[in-house]
Amino acid sequence: EAAVPPWVDSNEEETIQQQILALSADKRNFLRDPPAGVQFHFDFDQMYPVALVMLQEDELLNRMRFDLVPKHVKEEVFWRNYFYRVSLIKQSAQLTALAAQQQAAGKEESKGREEDGELKETVRPKTPPVTIKPQIKSQEDEEEISTSPGVSEFVSDAFDTCNLNQEDLRKEMEQLVLDKKKEETSVVEEETADWEKELQQELQEYEVVTESEKRDENWDKEIEEMLQEES
Repeated sequence: EAAVPPWVDSNEEETIQQQILALSADKRNFLRDPPAGVQFHFDFDQMYPVALVMLQEDELLNRMRFDLVPKHVKEEVFWRNYFYRVSLIKQSAQLTALAAQQQAAGKEESKGREEDGELKETVRPKTPPVTIKPQIKSQEDEEEISTSPGVSEFVSDAFDTCNLNQEDLRKEMEQLVLDKKKEETSVVEEETADWEKELQQELQEYEVVTESEKRDENWDKEIEEMLQEES
C-alpha cells in the first residue's frame, strides 16, 4: 500500500494537519526524547515510507532534517521523536472527538428526559377520570335531597335552629353592648366621685391651714397686749 500522511482518514483532518505541520517549526520536537516511563513503540523500517511522504508534504521538515541529521541527532532518533509527537496529536484529537460525542449523547439524553417530563406534566391533569365521577354523584345526591321528604324536613329543621341561634346571638350582643355601656358609665361616675373626694379633701386642708394661721395671729395679738400692760 502507498504511504499517506498521518492526518489522512482521521477526525478533524484539517486541524490535525495544521498541528503536525507546526511541529517542524521547533527543533526541540526532534531533539528531545519521549519522557521517561513512556512506552512508545517505533519501527523505523515500517515508518520510513511515511517519513518520505512527509518530507514531500512538509518543506520545513525537510530543512530541519538537513540541519539536524546527523550533526546533532541520528536519523532513527530524529524520526522517533517526530512520530512520537505526531502520535500525541492524533491521540489528543481522538480524545477530543470522544468527549464531544459523549457530551452530545449526554445532551440528547437530558433533552429526552426533559421531553418525557414535559409529556408527563401535560398528561398528568388529563389522566384522572375520577374528577368527573364525583360531580355526577353530587348531582344525583342533590336530586335525592330535593325529592325525598325526610331529608328536606331535616334540612329545614337545621335552618330553623340556625335562625334561633342567630336570634340568640343578636340578643346576647345587645346585652353585651348594654353591659359595656353600664360599665363605662359606672367607671365615669367612679372617676368623677374620686375627683370630687380629692377636691373636697384639698379644700378641707386649706381651711385647716387658714384657721391655724388665724389662731397664730390672735395669739400674737394677745402676747402684745400682755406686754403693753406690763410696761
